[in-house]
Amino acid sequence: MSIVVPCIRGKMGNTEFYEATMPARELVTGVRPASELDEWANLGIEERMQREPNTKRILEDIAPYIARSEDRFFGSVIVLVYKGDIVFESLKDLGAKIPHAYKSAGDRIGWVTIDGGALIVLDGQHRLLALEKVIKNEVGGPCAMQVPMDDVSVIFIRHEGNEKTRRIFNKVNRYAKPTSRGDNIITSEDDAYAIVARWMLSEGAPLGLRDGSEPIVNWKSNTLAPRSTKFTTISAVYETIKSILDAHGLAVDTRYRPNEEQLEQCREYSEHFWRAVLEGLDPYKQALTDVKRLPDMRQDTAPSALLFKPAAQIALFDGLALATSHYGVDIKEAVRRANAIDWKMSSPFWRNVLVRPDGTIDVRGEARQLSGKLIAYMIAGDKMPAPEREQLLAASNNARGVHESALPTPVASRAAIEDAEEVSAS
Repeated sequence: MSIVVPCIRGKMGNTEFYEATMPARELVTGVRPASELDEWANLGIEERMQREPNTKRILEDIAPYIARSEDRFFGSVIVLVYKGDIVFESLKDLGAKIPHAYKSAGDRIGWVTIDGGALIVLDGQHRLLALEKVIKNEVGGPCAMQVPMDDVSVIFIRHEGNEKTRRIFNKVNRYAKPTSRGDNIITSEDDAYAIVARWMLSEGAPLGLRDGSEPIVNWKSNTLAPRSTKFTTISAVYETIKSILDAHGLAVDTRYRPNEEQLEQCREYSEHFWRAVLEGLDPYKQALTDVKRLPDMRQDTAPSALLFKPAAQIALFDGLALATSHYGVDIKEAVRRANAIDWKMSSPFWRNVLVRPDGTIDVRGEARQLSGKLIAYMIAGDKMPAPEREQLLAASNNARGVHESALPTPVASRAAIEDAEEVSAS
């Protein structure tokens, strides 16, 4: 079977290549993933691992994106012409009449004929297999019927030897740097958590610009330097939005953009929650009146140090979300009670839970989860059923390596404090 496609010929180093487009249906029919190469079984373990397709990623991420998105797009698939003939004929070769302005490019534009052999994907096998799933109706979506006619950019290269092919495959994959978590949050137009997190940083939003100053959220990194005047990171903001929305029944599928009404609901709820925290937690009110205070308030020895560490901020929102959604405490009351929690890093309450024995923050998911539950207990312990308190005590003892008989006394409600003060005054 021969393939004839219009293309542009190019050369990089000593590798000649031909860039063309193919309809998705023809690509799926004529090109094989690397894992189906006959010699694949004899390759080294590292190369076999690289070529083994990730079925979960194909079925849950790439194929649904292709089948559902009108804006679908991805980069060129690199195809190896293995043991086949490649014949390129340029416009000049065909004797075409070329305007003078384009003559210099006439020997690079033409048609390539590929005859015999096998077409093997060197880069893009997950995209190829995802296209196949959609075209075979194994993954559906509103755009699935149009996918077979999609033009897919393809770069053909000739197989000149196993060593060179292996080197090209290795370098293409090794130097393909995945986008960072921060980049994904900044650019995603489908993930509602990311969309809302970005909005939180816009002017007029809770974490937006203040008086024309620099942004108070670090969107370039997932960490904060000791002397940083940033309040938190965009990654931490993302996680707090997820905590808030998930806990209150507004969880979303991050692969697909919700409708505008759903997005607005998510935005409004997140804004309300964040404003309550920023306006109700005393250390936050103090810090945001003058961000130059932030480095000192974040120092490990500061009274409220944990409130200015991103990992602890996420745990705080986990706890507040749990206290408000599961135990029914009003968000403003929950924040008022959170003021009474000991936020010093040296507090025994956090030792081996959120703070490691060496004094550093434990950023593991299990540490954050337990910390959030303990914060929820301190805020809403009066509403927590006995079996849940017992489970929490066991988890806390296990993390700390101790055998305490009871959890610390939770923070009293504002009403209880006022009642006690009235009794004392009388």
